[in-house]
Amino acid sequence: MNDTLSTNHSDERTGYLVSGLVLVTMGVLFLLDEFHVANFGSLIRRYWPLFIIIVALPKLFRRDAFWSGLWMLTLGIWFQLVTLRMLGLTWRNSWPLILIALGGGIILRTLIESANRPRGRHEI
Repeated sequence: MNDTLSTNHSDERTGYLVSGLVLVTMGVLFLLDEFHVANFGSLIRRYWPLFIIIVALPKLFRRDAFWSGLWMLTLGIWFQLVTLRMLGLTWRNSWPLILIALGGGIILRTLIESANRPRGRHEI
């Protein structure tokens, strides 16, 4: 049981570390842009969804946060595709993709969790 608790605390610390590093990096980039040391404004406007993706990645490796990490990753990828107008996607023409992803995720989670649930003798 102590191993489980220490693993959860370790995972939690890793998540906080990644989140803190992302915020510090964003702050430094914005500060450099404000002082005209470097022009990160256009770079950040084009690639801001990558920050969501970076925050989502560690969640994928935590059992208690996997589904929220997968959802954040899906949104981050969609935001990035739309922001860069890749595959001809815009906010206006691609929003149904999020409905499809949400519905598919609900179905997938339900199927996986019901397959992993132990079966009892008195199950209805």
